[in-house]
Amino acid sequence: MLALAALLCSPVARAQGWAEVEEQDLRLARVAERIMIANAALCNQTMPITGLILHSADMYGEGVAEDRFVNGPLAIASLLPGSVAANAGLQRDDAIVAINGVATANLEPEPEGHLREAAFAVLVGASPARAVTLSVQRAGQVIPVSLDAPRGCRSLVEILLGDGPNALSDGRIIQLQYDFAQSLTDDQLAVAFAHELAHTVLEHRRRKTEAGIDNGSLLANLGRHRLANRQAEIEADRLSIHLLANAGYDPAIVEQFWHSDAGSRANGSMPNFIYPTTQSRADIVALELSRYLPLRRGPTWPGHLLEWRERGFASD
Repeated sequence: MLALAALLCSPVARAQGWAEVEEQDLRLARVAERIMIANAALCNQTMPITGLILHSADMYGEGVAEDRFVNGPLAIASLLPGSVAANAGLQRDDAIVAINGVATANLEPEPEGHLREAAFAVLVGASPARAVTLSVQRAGQVIPVSLDAPRGCRSLVEILLGDGPNALSDGRIIQLQYDFAQSLTDDQLAVAFAHELAHTVLEHRRRKTEAGIDNGSLLANLGRHRLANRQAEIEADRLSIHLLANAGYDPAIVEQFWHSDAGSRANGSMPNFIYPTTQSRADIVALELSRYLPLRRGPTWPGHLLEWRERGFASD
């Protein structure tokens, strides 16, 4: 998987240190890869799952982390052990100078974006029928690498440092905040990720945009905006148990999550008109489980939920 690290130039990042942040990056990548591959058939958009975690020099301030980019400005932050990238002999701090024949030096990041996002777009835009080809620079030598990577749901996955929501999915990127991720067990991390991936699978951001639903301001808590945003949360909760079951988890961990302190943290400490109560969320997933996954295992095809992708949200 190309999970792109959010090792930002900040006092928080430097205080935590590379090792601590890398540990959470790899924890999230391991969970995400498993769930994204297992549910590729449910996703309208897929990508190669390589095990690469990349970062770029333009994510940092001047003089920060220069030793990580001695081979080039787009480099491997870490690799998921046992992944196709790790098994191909790629190494931490190798620079990526070309992806599928496209020179990374010629890539133009979007405004306020970074080289890593531009590289991600090249990687996921390639034909599913082709292997991923990379040109890697290491100690002055350019090495060609071919990765026969499995397909998985398309999303850039990263740990977020500093202030921000506990978890976020905008249809392209899934972020889990560092402190929140660190506080979770592996099963709880899987539940949190599956919920955010469910938003992506159900294309909530597209559907909200088409219906004119506000997703981020105070208006999101009012009227039809509140109703649509709450409906999206309920849909994601229900789908999350299917995503986990397909990946070999016991889907009952979702109900357990919403009964736990981790679920309370995920719901937020402030009153919220969008999220159901943690008890309501536990009841919702328990009902979904009893109706559609009574054996508590996959494979499962949640067509009754996937059909919502075509219905959209009410626009008036």
